[in-house]
Amino acid sequence: MRVALATEEAGNYIAVEKGFFREAGLDVELVTTQGTPGEVIPLLAVGDLHLFSGAIVAALVNAKLQGVDVTIVAGEGALERGNVYHAYAVRKELYDQGVRTVADLRGRALAMPSDAGIDLLELKLVLESGGLTLEDIKMQLIRLPDMPAALQNGAVDAAELVEPYATIATKQLGAGVPIVAGDELIDIIGDNFPISVIVAGPPMVQDRPLLEAFLVGYLKGARYYLKALEDPETRAEVVQILKNRTPLKDDALYEQMTWPGVSENGMFDVAKITEAQQLWQQRGKIQRTVPVEQLVDFSFVENAAKQL
Repeated sequence: MRVALATEEAGNYIAVEKGFFREAGLDVELVTTQGTPGEVIPLLAVGDLHLFSGAIVAALVNAKLQGVDVTIVAGEGALERGNVYHAYAVRKELYDQGVRTVADLRGRALAMPSDAGIDLLELKLVLESGGLTLEDIKMQLIRLPDMPAALQNGAVDAAELVEPYATIATKQLGAGVPIVAGDELIDIIGDNFPISVIVAGPPMVQDRPLLEAFLVGYLKGARYYLKALEDPETRAEVVQILKNRTPLKDDALYEQMTWPGVSENGMFDVAKITEAQQLWQQRGKIQRTVPVEQLVDFSFVENAAKQL
């Protein structure tokens, strides 16, 4: 089974390394893709990939509208109280000059990784907390790994930072200063705000035992990850797994950064997808919205959870 990873998905890595997929009778190959979701998602429909693990993006809706039958079957990363791994920061020089609130971002250049993901809804809500709209800033699309340098060299005034780049920019380089971070962000956008999901194409959805077996392994990995947030010994083991599987090798970063929240049961509030679709449609990223029940089916992960 081939699973494409667009981000560093801890639950999947742990499930491979700890043998949770093998216990479920599966041989899982994790593939880190460099393609955009719009390029990767169609591969699910023909079975070239079995599953896609990545951000909630407009490309999922566009695929559905174009007849590519893809289904969100589980939630992964989420912004949760106590584990908020996003932060909005301004360039240190500007912070020292008094740019210290969301309202102060009016007319400023703000870096985002995408203008067609669910984090656009997050940004919209953050700006509204300061009396601003998306039209009040100059959005610049920059790869997440490049954001610390963009703040440091003055290419942008502010940025939506995601760990570990939030820690690199604000603590290691001192290039930016957070103005919205931690639970303050949750107060604005709401708790358990979904960011990344597991997506399946028709071949997997039509093979319920196979898909549920995968999700059993994944949920075991996710729960082991959550244990690592509380238990130092488990945390050290998970750090080693992530160092083996991802480009992040710096022990200091693992100590300093906020670890992402992960859904224990693989579910999330689907209302956020409806809100995101409305925003994407307003901004021309999708032609029309799709009823959320046509995009999301939690029955697979619900049945998987009962098997644990």
